[in-house]
Amino acid sequence: MITLSIDDQKTSTDLMQFMLKKIDPSGTHMTAGSMKEAMEILSDDVQIVFLDIEMPGMNGIEAAEKIRSLYKRINVIYVTGHPEYSFDAHQTHPSGFLRKPICERDIIRELQDLRFPIERIKLPLMVQCSPFSVLVNNAPFDFKRDRTIELFAYLLYREGAFCTNGEILGALWDGALDKQGYLRQLILDLREGLKEAGAEYIIMKKYGKIAIDINAIYYQGQLSEINEDFHWF
Repeated sequence: MITLSIDDQKTSTDLMQFMLKKIDPSGTHMTAGSMKEAMEILSDDVQIVFLDIEMPGMNGIEAAEKIRSLYKRINVIYVTGHPEYSFDAHQTHPSGFLRKPICERDIIRELQDLRFPIERIKLPLMVQCSPFSVLVNNAPFDFKRDRTIELFAYLLYREGAFCTNGEILGALWDGALDKQGYLRQLILDLREGLKEAGAEYIIMKKYGKIAIDINAIYYQGQLSEINEDFHWF
């Protein structure tokens, strides 16, 4: 995937580039701080432009019209912190719309429904809520231990909340204290498995607590549906 992020705020383009590299490590992800700089970079090879709407000089909507006049099948995804521009922006038939502050899951959502589809994007990690399954680069993924998948499912079901070992023991084994050593092994397996999948960054740790950053993961369905497969409650 070849992308270009255009924003007069360098912190915004740096963040967008950082997230795109995590989503698509093998792609080419460029940045520009102005339309003048962008026009020097743009070519028929660029597949997606992430375009800030409020920029000095030529605004994003005018910029999109210029870009689309030169590159008919380029995907323009607007990026803005000003939703009042959304009506005018949609008149230019963009491929998507991202509202600041942006998270990886929002980017992935837009990449899945482009106006001009590109070669299927291999997501580092994707979860289907029900029936529960984990995909890495569009292929089924299994952890080394069978119960690790249930631990991962439970942390997702808690929607980013930090969970103590006691809570997890209560959900998975009715509070059986003799499972504490086994739980530590599952947590280690979870971390190693996600590292292998290139998604270890989704784990959040506090002293004696663990959570999954659901804003950094793409999932299909509702997280509340996960309980239907495992029946914790």
